[in-house]
Amino acid sequence: MTGPSSRARWSGLVAVLLLAIISGGWLLRRKAAPDGTVYQQARLFENVVASIHSNYIDSLGEGDLYQTAAKALVASLRDPYAELLTRESYRQYQRQMSGTEVDVGSAESRRGDARKLFRPGDEILSIDGRSTRGWSAKRVEEALSGGSGTFVTVVVRPHGSDKPVVRRLTRTMVHVPATSKGILLGGGVGYVELRRISEGASAELRQAVDRLVGEGMTSLVLDLRGDPGGLINEGVRIASLFLQPGDTVAFSRGRSSTHSKVYLAGLPGGWKDLRLALLVNHGTASSAELIAGALQDHDRAVILGTPSFGKGVLQTTYPLGEETAIKLTTARWYTPSGRTVQRPRPDAEGAQGNRTPAQLPQVFRSAGGRPIPDASGILPDLTVRGVPRSDAERALLASLGEDLGVFRSAMSEYAEYVKAADPPKSASFRVTEDMREELYQRLQMRGLDLPRDTYDLASGYVDEQLGYEITRVTFGSVAEARRRALSDRQMQMAVRLLRRARTQDQVLAVARADRARGAR
Repeated sequence: MTGPSSRARWSGLVAVLLLAIISGGWLLRRKAAPDGTVYQQARLFENVVASIHSNYIDSLGEGDLYQTAAKALVASLRDPYAELLTRESYRQYQRQMSGTEVDVGSAESRRGDARKLFRPGDEILSIDGRSTRGWSAKRVEEALSGGSGTFVTVVVRPHGSDKPVVRRLTRTMVHVPATSKGILLGGGVGYVELRRISEGASAELRQAVDRLVGEGMTSLVLDLRGDPGGLINEGVRIASLFLQPGDTVAFSRGRSSTHSKVYLAGLPGGWKDLRLALLVNHGTASSAELIAGALQDHDRAVILGTPSFGKGVLQTTYPLGEETAIKLTTARWYTPSGRTVQRPRPDAEGAQGNRTPAQLPQVFRSAGGRPIPDASGILPDLTVRGVPRSDAERALLASLGEDLGVFRSAMSEYAEYVKAADPPKSASFRVTEDMREELYQRLQMRGLDLPRDTYDLASGYVDEQLGYEITRVTFGSVAEARRRALSDRQMQMAVRLLRRARTQDQVLAVARADRARGAR
């Protein structure tokens, strides 16, 4: 039912939002307007907020009104990367850039043992005094790891008991490696996954590659699939590892000289004869694309997979106070040959998106004269499509939705149980029907509403993921990576390509020949 009070509430909030957007237009045109006009409109905005705060039928905090208006102003830019970061979103952003995450455990538990604090069937009643009634599993996990406090108080009703207990947990910041440890796949081919480009990622990658070279690696598959990017300067340092000092890695153009610069390669890794293949897909974005574009333009790597995301713009974060900052797009970046990877935005800009007719797709040349098309994202030198998701797998992931993390957590917990109770004898073990059934029961005890037929139809995907997790827990990450490699079509193609050539130029020539023959 909609009454006068409800209509008034919506009208008031809409007025605030509209005023924020309108005032945003004035503020953005500040240099073009007389000073008096700008200050008059700012005063008008302040008076409207004060009036709503003092007289509106519902109690609305003045600070909340200003924050709502500020967020609406940022949203009015229609920039998917512009964002007002406050409180938890600001803390999460800082953790992503620094390569850390929050680990929750009891004062007596070791780091990483948070999953042992709750057992299947335990019911979490409240977190820091807030009732969790009706909360999703994902919201519970966010509340446990979120917040700025060192401690979190949880009231739990253990499975099989009617008496709640209080548990005081500790939040600890832990480092999340940006790269995998790295493995040798045989024939001198190594494999390293670059998961994110956070603080220290270049040093981690250098360490992993140095170790593999010392073990006899002569060619490397660097996996950038699903890498969302991160710090641009760290991305430049990573590209520099494979280039010559002074090589152009990228250049940017912004409104001011501060945001327009040329990024040059610095200290190399010392592996100039190392053959290199990069794996990319739609999840490869931002500074991960910058790395791929630089190495492709300099003929330093062969790119395999599917087109990358297409984020060719840079953001600068400006602190605005304690736990508050605004992230704004301040420049566009280009590969050494002048390509832009930015995916055009069709909204309000016509079919050409954000490219002018002069910027429509054209062909650029690599350092060695290879034609490289300018397009949305990084186009692979050799397109290799992975095994497509089945309808059953898509249905399972859609059903899990935001609770996918809970699904993975339950798998990890069950993998620990298998290791302790009846560990497999070999890393090539097969997942049994009983294993799959046990996992489903644990998901049910966690309160995950997952239809049984959806789960059963996706048994192939469940077995694959559960096999990876049990292998990791029982035999280690190296064994897990080898198991994944056996079912990874794109990785296998990269390995075969590297083994068929003795130099990087030959690798590129073989890739061109395969592409001409229509290899997929």
